[in-house]
Amino acid sequence: MYRTGDLVRWLRLPGGGLTLDYVGRADLQVKVRGFRVELGEVESVLSACVGVARAVAVVRADDGAGDRLVGYVVPGVGVDLDVREVLAFAGERLAPHMVPAAVVVVDAVPLTPNGKLDRAALPAPDFAAGRAEYRAPKAGVESAVAAAFAVELGVARVGADDNFFALGGNSLTATGVAARLRESTSTEVPVEWIFTHSTPESLAHRIETREAETVENDGAGSAVEVLLPLRATGSRNPLFCIHPAIGLAWCYSGLVQHVDDDRPIYGINSPALTDPDVRFGSLDDLAHRYVREIRSVQPHGPYHLLGYSVGGQIAHAMAVQLRREGDDVLTLAMMDSRAPSGAEVDGEMPTAARLVAEFGGVELVDEGESDMTTEQAARLLRAKGGLFASLTPDHLDTLYREYQDLVHGALAHRPSTLEGTVVAYFSAATDSDDDHGLDREAGAAGWRKYIIGEVREYRIPTRHEQMTSPQGLSVVGPLLNRHLNLVDRERGAPE
Repeated sequence: MYRTGDLVRWLRLPGGGLTLDYVGRADLQVKVRGFRVELGEVESVLSACVGVARAVAVVRADDGAGDRLVGYVVPGVGVDLDVREVLAFAGERLAPHMVPAAVVVVDAVPLTPNGKLDRAALPAPDFAAGRAEYRAPKAGVESAVAAAFAVELGVARVGADDNFFALGGNSLTATGVAARLRESTSTEVPVEWIFTHSTPESLAHRIETREAETVENDGAGSAVEVLLPLRATGSRNPLFCIHPAIGLAWCYSGLVQHVDDDRPIYGINSPALTDPDVRFGSLDDLAHRYVREIRSVQPHGPYHLLGYSVGGQIAHAMAVQLRREGDDVLTLAMMDSRAPSGAEVDGEMPTAARLVAEFGGVELVDEGESDMTTEQAARLLRAKGGLFASLTPDHLDTLYREYQDLVHGALAHRPSTLEGTVVAYFSAATDSDDDHGLDREAGAAGWRKYIIGEVREYRIPTRHEQMTSPQGLSVVGPLLNRHLNLVDRERGAPE
């Protein structure tokens, strides 16, 4: 006797007796996007869904997006399976990183000659479903941009209408694109242009119409405007993403690759970045300004709002105001946004240098650098490169002031009660050491006294600070996308 690693079950034969039915492997543990996944556990949950006769889970490569978890389901006799319902079922019972990125319905699972599952023979999933139809880029700058996208993202081809972030890009890979375009077009391409012109066609047009004499003064340009279009096209109700305490919504760019292509996505930056003299007396005042901003794009509901950290508190206040004005808010999504506990600021505020080091990815060599000026910090960011290299010392001064104001404002804020909105709460599985008096233990429970209605909580296997990292968004993004689609269907919003 020895352990084969095969997972089997006893079946009773019609005429009596028992036989062993091969189910799969008992030791199929894989790693997907840094998380360990037991394929057998995923298969067990998928098989438990009504109408599913058998299920198989495998890992498949998605060009430009790394490995993805895929579920294959065999429907029962006479059953017409809806893969969206299967995914929703799995999302309620599995950890977020174990929910398949796609579900494929098959008539039967392929078997090897000895009766075991032949995973290699399963049909390839269509990860490209819903992406823009391929349109070849024009010769010249447009082709150069598409080629730079393809090389940096590791994809076979990039069309003129393909969105850089939808293909898996982020601020780090955008730096590589800018460097390649500097060589191929002999033009200095600021990284922030990729944020605001994220297809080969639009970025090529921006490069070709650029005025040479204004390049040095272009700064962060429209990337710091209050309303930041991460994806301005689409026929469905937009998703509005409210900045965290740092005042920038750039951290949401990675969501574009996970949210359906026909849904526009807008970030909301702090108004202080373009108007340094503006001040707000409370989070409710700030929320009122942001309601005005989103109405400039979508005059009436239903609305979808998302906020990370303090941004979740602001989004909650916006939802309350929109509901009071008679508009429907289908979604309030909060990413580890903790309710105020009534305590004073817990611990010292980070220095400006420490804040820059955290959001700009700059390593401080020694403690002496923690006292650096914003001019020195700006030079460090320029030397490192990337999107944050475009920020000036004035921008950094403003961001630091805004950070302090927002932390104090969040502690002083007393939320009103929100009713009639489905809340999706994404909580970090591991705590942060930097809570500033917000109730880190309460999680979604801390908000229930301010919310009348359904709160759907999802545990994300990452730290608070990593919620908007590529790894964090690879889990949050698909869950959020399914949530948006589900509430649209439940409430009869256009799809």
